[in-house]
Amino acid sequence: MDPIHARYAELLEAGFPDVQVCVTWCKNSDLEEVAHHFGAAPGTGSWATLDELEDLEEEHGEELVELTTMGEWTIAMEPSGFQGVRSAVLEPLSVGGCAFSVFWNVEWDNEVAYAVDGRVVTSFDLLDIGQRSGSDPAALDGLLRQVGLHDGLPGQARKARVLALGEAISGQRLTPQWLRSDQFTVLVTDPLPDPLVPAALLSPRAPFLDEPEMARILAAPSPAVLLDITKLAVSFAVAAIDLEDSLGEETLRVLEHGEHSPGEREALRSRLARLRTETDQQAMLTQARSTSGRGDEAMPLWRRSSALVLLEQALGPSPVDAAGSAVERAGNFCATRTDHMRLRVLSNVVERIAYDLRHP
Repeated sequence: MDPIHARYAELLEAGFPDVQVCVTWCKNSDLEEVAHHFGAAPGTGSWATLDELEDLEEEHGEELVELTTMGEWTIAMEPSGFQGVRSAVLEPLSVGGCAFSVFWNVEWDNEVAYAVDGRVVTSFDLLDIGQRSGSDPAALDGLLRQVGLHDGLPGQARKARVLALGEAISGQRLTPQWLRSDQFTVLVTDPLPDPLVPAALLSPRAPFLDEPEMARILAAPSPAVLLDITKLAVSFAVAAIDLEDSLGEETLRVLEHGEHSPGEREALRSRLARLRTETDQQAMLTQARSTSGRGDEAMPLWRRSSALVLLEQALGPSPVDAAGSAVERAGNFCATRTDHMRLRVLSNVVERIAYDLRHP
């Protein structure tokens, strides 16, 4: 067994979480400052022993972040979380230095990212190491060769070698002693919002970002743009589904111009909810009678039902909730990758507005 695999085997034997974990190295030894960049709730920090950590992990799950200093560096481990690998966290952690993070879970959802002075320079998927993105995708190529991390390796080898990559970047080795030591624990109960525009859409720049309506929304991500976002999400469903009785147009009219008479908005919501229930019943009956055995005949009905839910939620009383729900549902009606990316950006805008409203 080579040294990298041997060290990983020692970590696993000492209790390192193999099924899901996020480990982040950042060149900052101020634990409170690092906790702040993770978005930790104020006053939640405390030191915990190994026995106490087991209870905290079971009680708090993905909210828990465990911090340890090593020289000039801090190592953050999230046994059930993934905050460290998000650019909203990693980029601030790297300001004035650098930060590296790796995440994986049991379904092999994973991400590896390296940031320098406030910007992710390279990131990749452990299942496709050769395809890297960022402002400088080749930034870690030398160290990747050094630790032997490349496509073609089995899963456990990729895990062992990506941790070795973090060690090579930082000069700080993960050991059983580190794993068993007391940790400074914090809770992330209100995660930081994602950047409005994912880095992958900036280099090269996605043309839709400069469309007048999108540019205006991105220029001022405030509650004033929530209605515009909701209407855009509704338009996806209206374009994709032929709804009887002009339900889509009626919904857009109420959103844009308000009620013609008191109670019209709630009456329309009730009508949409009733039609959705009827459509669901028709879809279930059609699926039960399906001749294909796959229920394909019911798919148009399920899509209609999803569109009716979107319209109903778009008319909800909370502008933030209405926009967030409508954008999430609109993904069911995207015809192109550009549309999916457009909705992702709009979702990030809604998330940022909601976060700002919670933190005036």
